[in-house]
Formats: sequence, C-alpha cells, structure tokens
Amino acid sequence: MAYRISAKDAERYPGLRARLKAARTPEKPQRKPRATAAASSPPYVEWNPAEEIGTARHWTVDLPDVELINANDRGHWRRRARLTRSIREASMVLARQQKIPRLTRARVIYVVHPRTRTRVFDPSNWSLSAKAAVDGLQDAGVFEDDNAAVVTGVDPRAGRRQNGSHIKMSLVIIDQGPYAAV
Repeated sequence: MAYRISAKDAERYPGLRARLKAARTPEKPQRKPRATAAASSPPYVEWNPAEEIGTARHWTVDLPDVELINANDRGHWRRRARLTRSIREASMVLARQQKIPRLTRARVIYVVHPRTRTRVFDPSNWSLSAKAAVDGLQDAGVFEDDNAAVVTGVDPRAGRRQNGSHIKMSLVIIDQGPYAAV
C-alpha cells in the first residue's frame, strides 16, 4: 500500500514522509557477526599422551603410509572394502610383530596425524579406519572380541602434523586389566 502526501501536508507535518517511509519498509533485523573458528577456539590442538595415559601399560601401533577411510567420503563400496582390508591386515601384522599380549580389557585411542598444511581438523572423521584397525587387533589375538566389555572405548585424538601424501594413524592400546570383583 503506497502512502502519498502533498507538498502542503509535508510542510504542515514535518517528518511525516520519513515516518510513512519507515512504515512502508520494515527495518531488517541486524545480522549477528559470524563467529570464526579462530576466535572461539584454537583450530588445532595436539594430543599430549603423557597426560592421558600416565603410567598405565600401553602399546603404540603406527600404521604404515596407507590410505585411510574418511567418514565424509562417499566412495564406491568396493574401494572402501579394499581400504578396510588393507588397514585391517596392516594393524594385524604390526600387532603380531610387537607381540602385544592378549588383553581382557583395554581402551584404544586412535591418533590421526594430519598433513602440515591442514588448518582445521576433525580426527573423528577417520573412525571407519580406526574400526578396521581394531578389527585387525582382534585378528592378531590382542582381544578375544572387540565388544564393549573388552574394548571399553575407541577415542579419536589429533596427533603431530607430518609430511607425506596421506594422513597417518597410530593406535595407542591402553591395558585396563580385568574387571574388579564386585
């Protein structure tokens, strides 16, 4: 609806045109400034193993420079199956080489080492690769089964940046011993 006023009315009522214009076009709400990742938190925090592991008995399995499976990647199922098999076999062979004993209860921390140019990084995107690696540990005999009673958690951490063509992964297996008698 358009409001029109004459020159005579505009003289008689100063500010009337401005009020009518404001009524015709409502004010747009002010946009809030966008929070950047750098302002809210540091974009990359490297994991400190001494803080979390302490003096617990643990083993570290560094997977070789293999291509990992990213949860955001929607690749072909056959390619994903091939990558899963290679990660599983690599962790099985490395666990056998280190002669990791059979554990009744353990926690696995998978440490993802990004490339040097990576700015913002989410290590939980490589959970499919970690699952394949934990299955390889079961194949090696480290766990009888990888259910929740034996493997109490598979947790992601961001590791040290490194050069290379692929993002690398390490598994830290922390022995939690048998259940305490209740």
